[in-house]
Amino acid sequence: MKLTILAIITIAAAAFALQTGSVQTEPIKVRGCLQGNGSPESPWSLRGVALPPPPTAAPAGAPGGRGDGGARGGGAGARGRGDGAGQGVADAAGGRGAGGDRGAAPPAAPAPPPQPRVDLRLTDIDMSPWRNMFVEVEGTLGPRPATGLQEFRVTSARSAYGECR
Repeated sequence: MKLTILAIITIAAAAFALQTGSVQTEPIKVRGCLQGNGSPESPWSLRGVALPPPPTAAPAGAPGGRGDGGARGGGAGARGRGDGAGQGVADAAGGRGAGGDRGAAPPAAPAPPPQPRVDLRLTDIDMSPWRNMFVEVEGTLGPRPATGLQEFRVTSARSAYGECR
């Protein structure tokens, strides 16, 4: 009975964590043209920012066979099977084999889909020195609101190369 109650509480906590999982804790860097003047009517903002893709775990690929070969050939014409089963191509001096199949390379990870452009309301720092400039800011994303700009808590800012249009 205690285990059942503990399992229910754990599942409920996990479900709650997934619902509120839109808050990012890792700092990210974004670039864009700084707009606004810091007032409540016109807050500091970056419009049309492309957020970096969320981090994902590296896919676990099947290890390929080594297939070094290592066959000792008798002459220049000895050819291996190429299946990595101890066969190889002998060098011209009749020495060590050059190896067979090196094993399959792991498949390339698919490219993440492009992130949609978002508008961010910058908070926690006075952005006056960079007014109307192209800037790079580092910080953390706040939760995505139903309406309005998504909050971005800035920890550092600097001017960057780019054009404001």
